[in-house]
Amino acid sequence: MNVEIEVEAYVNPTEDPSKVEAAIRNLFGNITLEREPAGEGTVLRGRLMGIGSLENFKEMLRRDRVRDAARAHLSSRVEGDTLRFGLTRQAAYMKHISFYHPREAPLGPIQITIRGEASKVIDFLCGKGPAGEQH
Repeated sequence: MNVEIEVEAYVNPTEDPSKVEAAIRNLFGNITLEREPAGEGTVLRGRLMGIGSLENFKEMLRRDRVRDAARAHLSSRVEGDTLRFGLTRQAAYMKHISFYHPREAPLGPIQITIRGEASKVIDFLCGKGPAGEQH
């Protein structure tokens, strides 16, 4: 399946960029991240190709037992064949998945954009069907 994953996070001046990088790598493994100045802080950006590059993220969803909740959350964030969602950096740093809600995470999200067959990506990540059976 032809899938492109973009990861982006704004690093506030008060944050340690290496901790935000570690949070992203906890989610997506050995992703190459570029640092770019942005305002007072820095933006970290990375790109992955292929659905297999989501394997670590998929395993975290399974381990945290949040696949059904993740399916509902992700399904509500599909626009055509593009899936956009944010993850809480503090949870990612601790090797857990928590979807971003501005009131709960003032530092801002790790923003994920996945292009290509969004419904199949969700099935891959969360298992097939509402009962969460794996394929």
